[in-house]
Amino acid sequence: MPETHVVGQPLPRTDAEEKVRGEAIFATDVQLPRLLVGKFLGSAHAHAEILSIDTSQAEALPGVRAVITAADIPKVDTYDPDNRNHAFMARRFAVYAGQPVVAVAADDLTTAGAALELIKVEYRPLPVVFDVREAILPGSPAVSREVTADTESEAATEEQELPNLANRHVFEHGDTDAAFAESDVVVERTYTVPVVHHGYIEPHAVTAHWDRAGHVTVWECVQSPFEARDLIADTLGIPHTNIALNTTEVGGAFGGKWKGIYGPLGVLLAIKAGRPVKLILSRHEELISANPAPHTVIWIKTGVKDNGTLTALEAKVLMDVGAFPKHDGPSAIGVSAMMRNKYKFQAWRLESQDVLTNKVAIGPYRAPGAPNAAFAIESQLDEIASRLGLDPLALRLQNVVDEGDLLVGLQPQVKNGVKETLTALAEHPAWTDPPPPRRGDDGLLHGRGVALGAWGSGMWPASASATLEADGKIRVILGQVDVSGSYTSLAQIVAETLGVSAQKIVMKKAGTDHATYAPVSGGSGTIYSMGSAVEEAARDLQAKFLKRAAQELEVSEAELEVNDEGVFVAAEPERSCSFQRLYELGTDIFLAKYPPVVSQGSTLPQQQAPTFAATAAEVAVDPETGQVTVTRLTTAQDVGKAINPLSVDGQIQGAAAQSVGMALWEEVMYDREGQVGNPSLLDYHMPTAADMPLIETIIVEAPGGDGPYGAKGVGEPPMIPPVVAVANAVAVAIGTRIYDLPITPERVWRALNGRSNE
Repeated sequence: MPETHVVGQPLPRTDAEEKVRGEAIFATDVQLPRLLVGKFLGSAHAHAEILSIDTSQAEALPGVRAVITAADIPKVDTYDPDNRNHAFMARRFAVYAGQPVVAVAADDLTTAGAALELIKVEYRPLPVVFDVREAILPGSPAVSREVTADTESEAATEEQELPNLANRHVFEHGDTDAAFAESDVVVERTYTVPVVHHGYIEPHAVTAHWDRAGHVTVWECVQSPFEARDLIADTLGIPHTNIALNTTEVGGAFGGKWKGIYGPLGVLLAIKAGRPVKLILSRHEELISANPAPHTVIWIKTGVKDNGTLTALEAKVLMDVGAFPKHDGPSAIGVSAMMRNKYKFQAWRLESQDVLTNKVAIGPYRAPGAPNAAFAIESQLDEIASRLGLDPLALRLQNVVDEGDLLVGLQPQVKNGVKETLTALAEHPAWTDPPPPRRGDDGLLHGRGVALGAWGSGMWPASASATLEADGKIRVILGQVDVSGSYTSLAQIVAETLGVSAQKIVMKKAGTDHATYAPVSGGSGTIYSMGSAVEEAARDLQAKFLKRAAQELEVSEAELEVNDEGVFVAAEPERSCSFQRLYELGTDIFLAKYPPVVSQGSTLPQQQAPTFAATAAEVAVDPETGQVTVTRLTTAQDVGKAINPLSVDGQIQGAAAQSVGMALWEEVMYDREGQVGNPSLLDYHMPTAADMPLIETIIVEAPGGDGPYGAKGVGEPPMIPPVVAVANAVAVAIGTRIYDLPITPERVWRALNGRSNE
């Protein structure tokens, strides 16, 4: 890789001081004159027909300024009843507990809460579709669907034997029966992963202002402002150009705030009330009615030769997608593909099914579906290694998909850094140190496990603008949200490209009515996609600097260089044109010789850039209680080029903590009536600093893709392997395997004592 001066430096976040001082504006901080408080009444049933709604007492309550139901939603051609984002209020049917049925806007929170208590809703309860395996049995009751004139015939057609099967797909290649027959070892298991919440600190929040001239301004904590704007336009029939979507700071998202699911509700309240409305979810509402990660059931069968060569893979993936066929979350198809795409197999048959239940629709959560897939395939790899007496890390190195090998869709794998990543972990003390004795002097059971994760770099269309300012600094204007410190890395890319220091770059976020198009801040695509756009904008800006300075200094552009002061002649540094001078030459109304110095960058990455992460975990298990403690955790990740190593370290460490949470504690618990049993942080256990060891990171820089300066995606890959590395370590420690997440003390105790985990 070419030498860089700004890119690759571990710089502190540009917004660090603002946030430490408490000066950053989050969604709850937005204040407007005559601002009202919005609240909604969620369905008391997971499945019911709404027979009547009486809001008269609520409307008569002093301080209540608006009450809305689905009857207040404008009829628009773009309405899609199968889309969870469009069904932001229940119409005829409530299909999950907590689905908004009525919403109010009032002078204060107390009045809003009192109004909700006065609303009377008459329901006709319907059978609740709860278990994903039961939901696809013949004769299972169906999850109700709203019907419009356009979808009536389609809905009637779907009243069939399997009404809850939303999608089915099969990947098949080669003769799996023959490949299994040639296998020396066959492992067949079923793995389950429960519903989990993203665990962001800040709940969903939106403030909406309607100006009666048909324009709406929205402040919302979302990851994709342009998609959030489009959602409001498509559900309420408001022209896109009449909507200004401003993103506030985002207090955590991890995919859960992709396009905002409550923006249309906030806007509708503001229209009805004729005043600005702020709607903020409570933690209880978050845990029952946001968009969590999916529950999956994966049956998987793998074959292998005695020498460790993988032969055959067969699997069936059931994914509980909740009550809507269309949502922003992952699919069972993706989980199937992710199980196959890391390793070579002679033959495979992978069936995936998305299944409807009476639960809230799923959403994307950091590496959507990948931890679910990894729990199955990486557990299988470890069990195979154990049966064959092989080193589990060496087994993975032997079988990983290399450049040119076929992926699940029969396309060839591109250049990647999977072997470099595994090798870096294999050579690290986390793996080379002698493993702890299985039964230590402390009376605890110890184990070490390893796992591999894979993800792609988000390839989104992106654009940015850059302009030279009067003080000689460069302002970069983006419509993208900074949810993880990415603006610092983007500033480094601009600075590197221009040949100036990062301190010369000012990053500015703008709303959808001022910024050019920006993609979602997620999917490991911010640096890969937006980084390419700001790099192009910087190159365009540099070209204009050099052209104008060359004319002013009467030299060729090839003779010029750039530093923090401006443009100078390399052979005669005293001959220069400062940035302030270049600005004046493009702006002074009397002396200007050129147009203002403004540039644009607009890109769409063309090359796939798969990224890999590998984790080694050590655990200690109390045989008396089943309590699992993670004592060591190390993750190696190929990032292509670490634009900001400090930020990369933070991404790896944060993802690892979330992944361990999935492994050991986190689960949104539903009863058979579709009600969430643990809708508070007292009962939904997320990891804290006290639960985690010091997380070690290994940054690997392997070439691939066409990202800026060789960078690849960073945020998702380190979320994938820790969950399985911990599970594999527990299996080593206790001498048996647990196939259902989370690995709770009760499940461990039962496994140690030969009890069923059912």
